[in-house]
Amino acid sequence: MRHLVQWFIDNPIAANLLMIAMLLGGWYGAVNINKEVFPSTAQNYVDISMSYPGAAPTEVEEQIVIRIEEAVADIVGIFQITSTAQQGVGVINIEIVDGYNVKDVLNNVKNKVDSISTLPNTGERPLISQRVNRVPLMFFSLFGDVDLSELKSIAYSIRDEMAILEGIAQVVITGGLKNDEVAIEISEYNLRRYNLTFDEIAAVVRKSSINLPAGTVRTEKGNIQIQTRAQAYKGHEFADIVLRNNPDGSFLKLGDIANITDGFEEVDVDFFYNGIQGLDFQVLLSDDPQLIEGTASAKKYIEELRERLPAGVDVKIGYTMKEMYDNRFSLLKDNALGGLALVFIILMLFLRPVIAIWVVAGIATTFAGTIWLLPYFGISFNMLSMFALIMVLGIVVDDAIIVGESIYSQQSKGIKGKAGSSIGAIGVLKPVTLAVISTILFFLPMIGVPSDVKPFTESIFYVVLLSLSFSLIESLLILPSHLTHMKPETPSKHDLINRLTKIRHIFSDALASFAKNIYQPSLKIMLHNKWSALAGFFSVFVLSLSLFAGGWMKTQLFPNVPNDFILVNVTYPAGSPVKNSYDIATFIEEKALALQADKEFLEKNAGNPFISRITKGIASNTSYVFIGLKPAEDRIISIKEVTRQLKENIGSIPEAQSYSLGFTINGAQPDISLNLNIGSNDRALQRIAVQRIIDTLSAYPGVENVRSDLDSDRSEVEMNLKAHAQHLGISLSDIATQVRQSFYGEEIQRIPRSKEDVRVMLRYPKEDRSTLDTLDSMRVRNSKGIEIPLHTVSEVSLVPGFSTINRTDRLRNISITADVQEDFSASEIADTMMSDYTPQWQREFHGFKLSKGGNLRTQAMFGSSFGVNFGLIFLVVLAVFMVAFRSIFQPFLVLLAVPFGLMGAIFGHMLFGNNISMMSAFGFLACAGVVVNDNLVLLDRINQLRQQGASAFDAVANAGIDRFRAITLTSLTTFVGLMPILFERSLQAQFLIPMVISLAFGVLFASVVTLYLVPCAYLIGIQIGNAVKRGFRGFIRRCKIFIYGERSSVDAP
Repeated sequence: MRHLVQWFIDNPIAANLLMIAMLLGGWYGAVNINKEVFPSTAQNYVDISMSYPGAAPTEVEEQIVIRIEEAVADIVGIFQITSTAQQGVGVINIEIVDGYNVKDVLNNVKNKVDSISTLPNTGERPLISQRVNRVPLMFFSLFGDVDLSELKSIAYSIRDEMAILEGIAQVVITGGLKNDEVAIEISEYNLRRYNLTFDEIAAVVRKSSINLPAGTVRTEKGNIQIQTRAQAYKGHEFADIVLRNNPDGSFLKLGDIANITDGFEEVDVDFFYNGIQGLDFQVLLSDDPQLIEGTASAKKYIEELRERLPAGVDVKIGYTMKEMYDNRFSLLKDNALGGLALVFIILMLFLRPVIAIWVVAGIATTFAGTIWLLPYFGISFNMLSMFALIMVLGIVVDDAIIVGESIYSQQSKGIKGKAGSSIGAIGVLKPVTLAVISTILFFLPMIGVPSDVKPFTESIFYVVLLSLSFSLIESLLILPSHLTHMKPETPSKHDLINRLTKIRHIFSDALASFAKNIYQPSLKIMLHNKWSALAGFFSVFVLSLSLFAGGWMKTQLFPNVPNDFILVNVTYPAGSPVKNSYDIATFIEEKALALQADKEFLEKNAGNPFISRITKGIASNTSYVFIGLKPAEDRIISIKEVTRQLKENIGSIPEAQSYSLGFTINGAQPDISLNLNIGSNDRALQRIAVQRIIDTLSAYPGVENVRSDLDSDRSEVEMNLKAHAQHLGISLSDIATQVRQSFYGEEIQRIPRSKEDVRVMLRYPKEDRSTLDTLDSMRVRNSKGIEIPLHTVSEVSLVPGFSTINRTDRLRNISITADVQEDFSASEIADTMMSDYTPQWQREFHGFKLSKGGNLRTQAMFGSSFGVNFGLIFLVVLAVFMVAFRSIFQPFLVLLAVPFGLMGAIFGHMLFGNNISMMSAFGFLACAGVVVNDNLVLLDRINQLRQQGASAFDAVANAGIDRFRAITLTSLTTFVGLMPILFERSLQAQFLIPMVISLAFGVLFASVVTLYLVPCAYLIGIQIGNAVKRGFRGFIRRCKIFIYGERSSVDAP
């Protein structure tokens, strides 16, 4: 490496060409790199879904879910299996262990499922696929005072036309869509009147509504295809199907006995935009996300679409990810430029302008090289990678400062030109290289985190890896070549430059005076009282840990960052009238509009409206209201205040099973702070356990709105065969089939129409299917066609059932969720409750399993993997330093400041009122790299002075002075470079601020440790080493005396 540094100093053209290549590569990378708000996430999941029309959740669980779970459970590479059984469908989600090939697991799953021979014949074929996480590009709504059929027709055209636009992979209709359905409804009265059964009617329809190729006539002139075309596509065409010929020569047609409706399937799904019925859309990016191009093509299409929409129909864009990207990019760009400007000012105040300019130019070159290679590592321009560039700004400048200071020091001693650059650069080669290696190693835990968060952490890691690598290249190969031509400082002919030089000398002299008159005397006092200093530092460190361990500092996975919208979710008990969902959604919408119309409340926003749009959706017993607010920069009032007042105005909803308002970026779902899972196959015991946990959890301070999905149970009708039924030729299968035909319906056909498969369903009229009384009057037919009242052959009873059955790792699972107030820690409450009560509950409830879910589970996994990985990396860094220093003692001194960086991070979070989160941990990693850099520089200088013959005390005292300027500047530039984003109040910055706090305050506190505690620890180490040596020599001497007697060692043979 020394020869390479010298070669570039001797060949300045090579250094300039390397710099130009990095700058051009950066320009190319910036133009071609993918752009997105958050990094795309690769999903380590295999999803299985199977429809079983009309089946209850219990039946779906028994017939589908359990059989598939048992079949795939022994496949290598599966981490967890979660399943859901709902009305008519079963879904199994398989999470793959990190590092396993998802394609291999997918193929194994397909083979296992294909080998199951006991899946229900009336179910549809299982769909098995690897989960694909498409990145959303845009959300928009189509609405109008027209029939839903017309909106659907327009929506399908939009979907197909937009899907072929540049940068767009898929357009999904996410709200308000209902599938077409042809319903043939025949009452029990007409079935008996005309002596017909559903089976007979279905058979006639299938034979009459058909397209069938009948072969080919091969003539001399060519082949002629024979084709039967009698397929019915519309409701009125089915009405003309002849069921039988009457004796009088007339026909009994299907339309004579049935009410045939050509409409929509019976699902309670609706979407409204500002009170008008519509459809909601989501536009998804392609696998190669091009945010700018995709948004431009989508917006252009929608603008053109608006001009050709029929009267009364309109389309509105909700928001685009590009707007979010632009806002965040603008914020980060401004903060980066602000941080760079502040760093440049600091450098200009203490360094010669030529050094400051080349250092800043080196930062630009380093970033250009980083951006050049980022796409080759699969990293895009996203919120985290852009922030990582800001964060690393204060780290990469350290190398350039240290090298520049070293070269300037040599030239100040009269060693000019290439010789000065060579001696200066090579003199700090070892500490600078070790600092880069150790910092990269400290960031390695970022790629060892759970798969849920790995895409986010990889963006930061690879930016750090490339930035530090290019920083090492720039500071050791390019910067020395440029500083070779630095001339001695002389007065300028320009007054402005002279005044700036005078100001720089004032600051530089002040720093030197502070080091000589304040720092050095205080350092010597501490060195003379080194044990007391050590005790004082460690007392403060223990205090910081006690604040964390004692619950003063709360932990969470992600910081609670407010969004620009409020999402209100209300769920009624399963089976509740859908009218309840419509009414509550309308009520919440009215309350939101009333809040904006409240003049007193509006004054908090300077009299300006703060709501931009309101959409609402209804699906059976659930409803949501989406309240979009003006961007944070366009309103004064906070979203937290709006949410608080809206919640107060809405009041309680006692009939609802759950009700929540969410307003943070932690997901589109309501913000759930605490999530626990209870696993057991004993439903009765599970019910008791759930209530016990809810009661226990509700007693904890700060916990509110505790709820479970057990509340979604519903009643079911259960039918059992009476003893004498078989004598009448009736089996339970006959009863089940005919009741299913009557209520769910018999699917006669599926016909292709309007880009969807339309089901043709045969069943009772809706009014007969809306009451249990129908079962009392219903007739079932035996094999001879004899009608028998249902109640005479079957016992019909009402029993508890389920709307949804959730399972985790082959156990029925019930989820308990709760909201936790800001001043309390969800993870701490969960840990305390589980440690205090789980052993007792496990003894009381056999087979009981309590575990964390949601973010609590991911947080626990992250904390475990992060701690282990950081410990291993710490040992690796220690080993690297032992080899580099050829010492066991000195590497511990280098790493001594790392724990105190954690202390600074904790105090910084307390000062700003932030909780400790995953982003805080990553900031601490960055801090560890910076403080190691400072310690390496100091220790390297101590070793140099010791080699020159200085005593340990003098070497330590003088090394602190010699490196005070470099250490101060590196710490100051790191802190100052982060100040713009540290004090940024916009929503976009709140996600990143915990990381900035850890880095900025960690470096600040650790710098004091570097300047004071490390010198004291060095002398303590020397003192202990000498004592050990004296003790060892005394031990040897006593051993010799014991062996040879009182003779001296000289007289010993």
